[in-house]
Formats: sequence, C-alpha cells, structure tokens
Amino acid sequence: MAPQPPGLKKPSARTLRHQRVTGQIHPLTPAKVFRDDAAVTDSFLSSKRDKRLIKHSSFVSRIADSSRISKSTKRRRPSKKLATTLDSLADALPELEEADAAQQGKIRHNSLKSKRGALKRKERVVKGEMERFGVSMAQLTAQDGAKTAAVKDDDEGMVGADKTAPPAATANRWAALRGYISSTMEQNPAFTAKD
Repeated sequence: MAPQPPGLKKPSARTLRHQRVTGQIHPLTPAKVFRDDAAVTDSFLSSKRDKRLIKHSSFVSRIADSSRISKSTKRRRPSKKLATTLDSLADALPELEEADAAQQGKIRHNSLKSKRGALKRKERVVKGEMERFGVSMAQLTAQDGAKTAAVKDDDEGMVGADKTAPPAATANRWAALRGYISSTMEQNPAFTAKD
C-alpha cells in the first residue's frame, strides 16, 4: 500500500475516543463509517447494543403496563367465616400413622446416585434382587406344590370329580405372588386397593 499524505491518514482509536469524550464526535456514531457521506441519525441505530436496548425497554414497558392494570381482588370480610377448618381437612386425610406402621417391614428401594462405579453397584443390586426373587418363587412353588398334593389326595377319594385344578393352581400361584409382593415391598398409596 502506498504511503498517504499526513492529512488523509485515518485517525487512531485514541484520537477518536478523545473526540467522542470531548463531544467533537456524536457519542452514538458507529465505530466504523465507511463513507464520508454516510450520515447516522439519532432516531435509530441498528447495532447489537441498540437492539438489546429496544427489546429490554419494550419488555419493561409491558411489565409496567400490566402492573398498572391490577385486578380487583375480592377480599373476605372477617365477619364471614370460612366453610371449612383445618381440623375438618385433617380428618378427611387418611391416617398417616397407620400407613407408616403398615410400611415398617417392607423393602424400600432407593435410586442409585450416578457416581463412579454406579454401573457395578447397579449390577450388584440387580443380581441380589434376582436371587431374592428366585428364592421367593421357590418358596411359592413349594407352598403351591404342597397345596396341589393335598388337593390330589382329596381328588383320589372322590372318583367321579371333574379335574379343573391346573387353571386354579396357576391362579392361586399368581395370587400368592401378588400377596407376597404386596406384603414385602413398599407400595405407593395411590396404587393400593381401597377397601
């Protein structure tokens, strides 16, 4: 680039800043004006800062407008009594102590925290649960086997009786499994059967 005469040299950032501070240049003019005839008006500047300022001021004005129009809230006079009291509401709730007492012997599962080694811990928990479930199923089948053996002995005494025991045995087995799970695991009160 060819050297320019001293009069046509672009002013430095220091001189431009000084001119802005002293008022020789309007403080809102953009840092770069590419043409000498490009005039910047005070009415609107489209820099990022100006757009942010416009958005913020419109937001603040919307808030101010909505706060001015306050809804008239009806207040209850002190002489008017409330329809319900806290005691009646407490009576409507189920007894929490009874529910806690029923939940004492039940297994409570807490979710594992995601820390280092969480997968190994989860695998250990799952393996323990599967072993426990296997033991429970073995106990149930042993109980069910004893019941079916007793039923077979009774059936041998009655020669002409219909043999519809297998569906009942599976139904009894699932009922026993449901009973065992509901007695040993904690359940959400929303899912417990209402009596």
